[in-house]
Amino acid sequence: MEIRFPLAKPTFDDREVEAIRRVLAGGWVVQGPEVAAFEETIAAMHGARHCVAVSSGTAALHLCYLALGVGPGDAVFIPSFAWPSAANMAIAVGARPVLVDVLPDTYNMDPVDLRGRLQQCLSQNWGKPRLVVPVHEFGLAADLNVVLDIAREFDLQVIEDAACALGATYGRVPVGTFGCMGIFSFHPRKAVTTGEGGAIVTNDDALAEACRMWRNHGQVIHSGRRDFQQAGFNYRMTEFQAAVGQVQLEKFPAILARRRQIAEQYLAHLKDCPGIRLPATSSEHTWQTFMVVLDEHIKQQAVVEALAEEGIGAGSGSVAAHSQDVYGRAFGYQREHLPVSEQLASRGLALPLYWGLTDEQVHVCSGNLGRIVKKLASSV
Repeated sequence: MEIRFPLAKPTFDDREVEAIRRVLAGGWVVQGPEVAAFEETIAAMHGARHCVAVSSGTAALHLCYLALGVGPGDAVFIPSFAWPSAANMAIAVGARPVLVDVLPDTYNMDPVDLRGRLQQCLSQNWGKPRLVVPVHEFGLAADLNVVLDIAREFDLQVIEDAACALGATYGRVPVGTFGCMGIFSFHPRKAVTTGEGGAIVTNDDALAEACRMWRNHGQVIHSGRRDFQQAGFNYRMTEFQAAVGQVQLEKFPAILARRRQIAEQYLAHLKDCPGIRLPATSSEHTWQTFMVVLDEHIKQQAVVEALAEEGIGAGSGSVAAHSQDVYGRAFGYQREHLPVSEQLASRGLALPLYWGLTDEQVHVCSGNLGRIVKKLASSV
């Protein structure tokens, strides 16, 4: 069966094509004026002094860790129910990722479990608690006031993983600006995409300078002379990506408004649907993903396959890092150690959500989900 309504679909038109033509005509294709303009726009959106554009959200996390000097002997606290980029990059710099459970309705880091994992880390000598990385899952801000209070209590630095949360706010303040740094992703599933791409925002001059140095092979340039201060990386953004990103940012207010409309329609259509639990909602949510949670007796894969038969793309919203082999082998995690993250990974169901999805199509997706869940529940 052909998937008529995919999970996600980028919003491109002739404006992006023209932006790429402009770069081709200009001849400067990497880390030039388009990237600088893109960085200025992102910084202005967040009231930040600096934006450092990079090749991906994962690269952004890596640079943040490097800029802070996180490494062997350090412990980094990260929610398990999230794409494992933050945990993977902790391992890449030699630190220990300590995985934290999440809340069942917001899907964000559970502050109570964070405190418990910090105490466990100290009692079992897992390393020096150094950094907490709250992930604003699916575009809803984590409970930053509580997380920041805990961070101050344990003398932790905070990097916000806002990969899914461009445009989200917490108390009407843009996310990404509460910690020492915040990162964003422009992957194709995001509301604004550059194909691949990422960005770091910060108000710290020294951290911004360090990120720029690590981004470009570890070099700094003084009076036209190159000086390689570290063995750095090539995490630069291309001019093509930045030019497309600028067009996407011009569309972003309309894209965000439509995503919120679609989420509201799903919530209304599914509010009385037995067999599923709806996500927490907020006027500050940006809805990168709309994920419901299936009752325990309804198999996630069965629903995915039944929806696919109707041409509807669906899938798990994210993964539980602690359930992945790499973290089990390295740190002894088992599925039952973080039960909410495990439940969300195995029973979460993401539904189509993108700019071109019409009201009628949202109704079709909702209606088919309700019918399929009801049928599966009755067969148990």
